[in-house]
Order: sequence, then C-alpha cells, then structure tokens
Amino acid sequence: MECYYFGTFNPVHKGHIKTAFAVKKLFGFDKIIFVPVYSPCHKKDCSNSIDRLNMLKLIENDDIRVSDIEFKLPKPSYSYRTIEELLKNKKENEKINFIIGFDAFIDIENWKNPEFLKKNVHFIVLKRRGEKREEIEKLKEKGFDFVITDEIDMIDISSSEIRQKVTSGEDIKGLVDEKVKGYILENGLYRRD
Repeated sequence: MECYYFGTFNPVHKGHIKTAFAVKKLFGFDKIIFVPVYSPCHKKDCSNSIDRLNMLKLIENDDIRVSDIEFKLPKPSYSYRTIEELLKNKKENEKINFIIGFDAFIDIENWKNPEFLKKNVHFIVLKRRGEKREEIEKLKEKGFDFVITDEIDMIDISSSEIRQKVTSGEDIKGLVDEKVKGYILENGLYRRD
C-alpha cells in the first residue's frame, strides 16, 4: 500500500524526507510517492517544474518514489484531477492516501472540487507544534476522511528559507540532501537574476 506526498518541493529538503519515512513507518505503508505539483494555481514562484522534479528524483530509493503524473495533466494543476488519474489504477472504492500539511488542509473546502476529494481521499494531516486540532475537527463532521499525526517530530525547515539562504549565498549543508545541494549549485537555482 502506498501513500502520496503532494507538494511543490521547491526544493525538497530533509524535513520532507524525514516526514515521509515517519509516515511510512507509522502507518505501515510500503512506499511514499512524492508528487511534485507541476503548475500550482496558488503559488507564483514555482516555474522551475523540471528542476523540482529532477531534485526529487535524486532522493529516490526503495522507500521513496517520485511520480511525474501532474506533468501529464491539464494546467493549472488541481489535486482532484490527479486523484482522478490515480484512481484509474485502484480497486473500486479504494481511497488515495494523501499526506498534507495542517495549514493546507484547513483550507480544503476552498480547493477545486472538494466533494470529490472528500469521497476519494484519506488525508494524513501533518500537525506542527502550536496548531490546534479543533481547527480542523469540524471537517470530520462534514465528511472528510483524515487522521492527524501528532506523533511525528517534524524538522523546522521551509523551502522558502532554503531558497533565501541560496539567494544570500549562505550554505545549505544539512538542510537538503547533498545531491540536491549539488543540483541547486550546478544549475544556479534560486540566485538573484
């Protein structure tokens, strides 16, 4: 059984990787599949789709795989379209396991086609310290299928912080996989133009 980890991953960092392994272990998934959003409708600074995909491919192993499914679907990227496509390879009534951050999930009713997501997705909501369960418990009453992970000790790193460090010429050692760091530097990503 697999679980899908959607995000922009701009860039993928050690927090993402640690979270993937923790979710895999906690829920007994066979593998975690990272799904980089090709053309996010809500973010302006993600035009480097191919670079984000390539960086993810550098961290692939037996436990972590990468899917380019969103690169093959109509633009902009909407989660429900991706879920529709993934369901084509599933058994009838089987749901897609979907890792999502608390801050994104709290806004799920404003996503495109939330009723479809409600019916077809089991969300694994990543809760950070300070975020209150009560803020999303009402979504259970509305029919959303989810579990909140309190058990995962998340690394406090953000992709925007990493991009800023690269732009400022600071070292990002320890924040990203060494192969990802090499890719960023070799391709001149996140530098000022």
